[in-house]
Amino acid sequence: MAAVGDQRGRRIAIVGAGFSGSLLALHLLRRCQPEDRIYLVERNQNFGRGLAYATGNPNHLLNVRAGNMSAFPDEPDHFVRWLQALPPEEKAELAGEPSASTFVPRRVFGNYIQQLLGDKIWREEQGHNLFLVTDEAVALHRGPQGLALELAVGRRYDIDHAVLAVGNFPPAQSAAGYYGDPWNPACLADLPADAPVLILGTGLTFIDTVLSLLDRSHQGKIYALSRRGLLPRVHAAVPTPWKYVSPPNGKSLVSLLRQIRAACAAAESVGAGWRAAIDGLRPHTQRLWQEMPRQERSRFLRHLRPWWDVHRHRSAPQVAGRIQAAIDRGQLEIIKGRIATSTRATNVTEVEIGLRGDAGMQLISVDRIIDCSGPRSDATMIDQPLVQQLLSSGQVHPDPLGLGIDVTTDGAVIDAFGCAARDIHAVGPITKGTFWEIIAVPDLRLACADLAGKLLAVSAAFAK
Repeated sequence: MAAVGDQRGRRIAIVGAGFSGSLLALHLLRRCQPEDRIYLVERNQNFGRGLAYATGNPNHLLNVRAGNMSAFPDEPDHFVRWLQALPPEEKAELAGEPSASTFVPRRVFGNYIQQLLGDKIWREEQGHNLFLVTDEAVALHRGPQGLALELAVGRRYDIDHAVLAVGNFPPAQSAAGYYGDPWNPACLADLPADAPVLILGTGLTFIDTVLSLLDRSHQGKIYALSRRGLLPRVHAAVPTPWKYVSPPNGKSLVSLLRQIRAACAAAESVGAGWRAAIDGLRPHTQRLWQEMPRQERSRFLRHLRPWWDVHRHRSAPQVAGRIQAAIDRGQLEIIKGRIATSTRATNVTEVEIGLRGDAGMQLISVDRIIDCSGPRSDATMIDQPLVQQLLSSGQVHPDPLGLGIDVTTDGAVIDAFGCAARDIHAVGPITKGTFWEIIAVPDLRLACADLAGKLLAVSAAFAK
């Protein structure tokens, strides 16, 4: 390994070229040597965007202000400066001169990541370091010389390190009248303007789906169903910083909840607002999650997760205004409950809903059901070749809470025997079991920067 490393540099394969994978590639390119090679493997040709930032709808806005969306933690205003340097015709869709407080369309952020990759390849002439591989990774083999990544076409790459950046696991399969993937254009294709629709889930993806319907001048009834009927809270017009004087402790969920409620009350009393106290948790969230015993994490997922999600992952004011207007005019109805039965007949689905709190049953007829309840997370149920091969070979193991795969706090995957790999890591949503808050840009950019430094440091050590 030492001689090989000296002659050919480091070989790192990143599986997945959505936001997490592309951002990790950028951070590796910032640190790598001329002889190093980074393979960015993606079965789709849309490198740098991923599902979240591939939407073409300009009304699908980021739910984080531009000032917190820089790709680089050491340059917090990088994205804002990039926005301000856009040509006038591209700025036109931003509704004014961009600033740190702007909520921009998600596709604009996708453009940002793609341009950063393009700059590294062409303007900064690092095309000899970065190789964009358009294919599906299907297996990862371990041999005497290290790792070999196998692709669907049969090609293999000998590598020193592999990083799983596969993003969210695929959504549920669709069926007649039911669409498991809300981002599939077929969800809304050929939908009559007056057709009633049922959306499962009332989080941020539900909001995007409703906006897509409204942008199509949809006039039909829109039902939205979730167990509690909670909607994402709205961002404050002007953010206020908040710092915890005493760092909160995560060993007891009840005690932590009291600390957070006290901080929210204190923030309200001085005019900062509860949002400031919630946002002030960001530097502590991963530590708090890791301090919690597994039983406390399970309690959080069972009882508090929906409340955390709507307070932590909020919507832009202009977006929330359109949702509220649809509710006020009676087009959008939020239902608290669960589906009891559903029957599809003659292009109509009859849905019987058991209402929350023993409030009886509600029967609705809809043209189609769109599932916005969130991505699947149980790795054992995912039909993805590489993940299944790694599971069956014991190289990775599901995390105990069913949120993805088990990794260390350094991102190294943990195998079926509880041992951490030195040369296989993971980043992004599939590591939620260890990090919890690992889907937003401010968290991912830190994770990618740290992992890039570790991977190249370890590779350099092996090469000596």
